[in-house]
Parts: sequence; C-alpha cells; structure tokens
Amino acid sequence: MLRVAKYHGCGNDFIILREEDAAGYSLDRLIPAICDRHAGIGADGFILVRTWPLTMLFYNCDGSRAPMCGNGIRCFAKFCLDEGIVEEDRFAVQTLAGVKTVTVKSREPFWAQVAMGKADFSPQAVGVDAPGPVLDFPVTVRGKTVRVDSFFLSTVHTVWFVDDPEDPDIQRLAGAICESPVYKEKTNVNLVRMLDRHTIQMRTWERGVGLTLACGTGACAAALDAYRLGKCENEVEIILPKGRLTVRIDGDEGVWMSGPACRILKGVYEG
Repeated sequence: MLRVAKYHGCGNDFIILREEDAAGYSLDRLIPAICDRHAGIGADGFILVRTWPLTMLFYNCDGSRAPMCGNGIRCFAKFCLDEGIVEEDRFAVQTLAGVKTVTVKSREPFWAQVAMGKADFSPQAVGVDAPGPVLDFPVTVRGKTVRVDSFFLSTVHTVWFVDDPEDPDIQRLAGAICESPVYKEKTNVNLVRMLDRHTIQMRTWERGVGLTLACGTGACAAALDAYRLGKCENEVEIILPKGRLTVRIDGDEGVWMSGPACRILKGVYEG
C-alpha cells in the first residue's frame, strides 16, 4: 500500500507523495496506473516531494518527466504545509526549470504566489530548427496553417490566439500542433482569447496529458505573450473552466503567478 494525497489547482489535478514512500516502485508502471481515471485514482500529473533540498519532481500522467508545472507547484506547496514539511510562508523549491520561490498569501483559503522567472525565446529552448525566435511562426497541421508564438517559460509553450478556446475543432488542431514533428520534444499549446485588456480566457492542450482544465505555466505564457504584443496590461486574470489565476509581468518581463490549491483526498493506493 502506498500513502498518497490528491490535490487540484483550478481543476488541474495531481497525485502527490513523498519520494521515500515511492522507493521500490517502478515509476514507469506506477504513474500511468495510479493516474488512470478508470482503474486508478486519476490525475493529470504525479508529483514526488524530496524534502532535502526541497524539490518537486514532476511527471505527466503518461509517466513522462516535465520540467515544472504552475498549478502543480502550488499544490506541492500546500502539501508541504499540510504535512509539516515546511512551516514558513515563503520558501524555495528546486525544479528542473530552476529554483522557484513560493509565497503563501493565505492559508485558508489557500492562495500562493510563485515567481516563475523569465521566458527564453531561443529556438534551441523550444526545440525547433529556426534561425531566430519562434514568433509569428507558421505551423501546418491537418491541411491548415496557423501562426503561433513558441517559447520556453518553465517548460515549452505555444500560444495561439483564437476566437473560442472551447471550439472542439480548434482543440483538435491544438492536439495536432502539440504532436507536430516541428517541435522535437512536443509543445504545450495554449488557446487564448482576449476578453479585454485585463482578462484572458484560455484552454491548454498539454503534452503528455491532452486537454486540461488548467495549466499554470500556460497561463503565464499566455499573459506574457499578450503583454508582449500590446494586447493587455501587465496584470491580468486568466479565466479557466474551474477557477481563475492572476498573472503579473514586472518591468524586466519577469512573470509572477498567483492562484489556489486544494486537497481532495488523503489515503492509501492499493493498485
């Protein structure tokens, strides 16, 4: 039996447990099984907590490793507070995308801000063969060519401004862009609709997961790209199907994300 907890941030859900509790398990088999929504607990992602140094080891539900997750790190932070791993309201977390600083603004209800860092616009960071930044970039999928902006912000993101993020045809095209051979390591695809200069509606097709209810790093990418193009102010609210995030861009184009996290269950997995 494996001691686990499940958390969600705006509907983006994760299985979380201490790294030592997973010792002896094959993660290649465990992660797809426990994240299965029919025969397992069900989740978009899987997080191991290394207590020293405090580290978030993040995996997609198919078992593939990802550098970071914006909703995941807020859930990670709440797990660490719930379990007494940390006691202070400000702490650093090691990730494959660098050290992220978490500031807990409220414990009840839980609300945290994360310093997400800056974007890397180099084609090497995106995994695309291009002579320069992958911006206003044509991608052809299913006989249709769309223009997108791709860059690295904690992970690889592609932003596509659309009329309706909930359009099933657009969502299917997002899945095809994610899998396009143009992107050597695939890409998250953020479908972004500008409601006004302070509000963005979005959905994300996440590599290794599929269509998700929320993506924190994707929300940051959407806000940064919209701000870069003059479509919004430097602080925006991101509207998602099951919640909202706030993203702020500072004077140096550093990105700050704020949002909730909630524990859904705590128990044992017997799979």
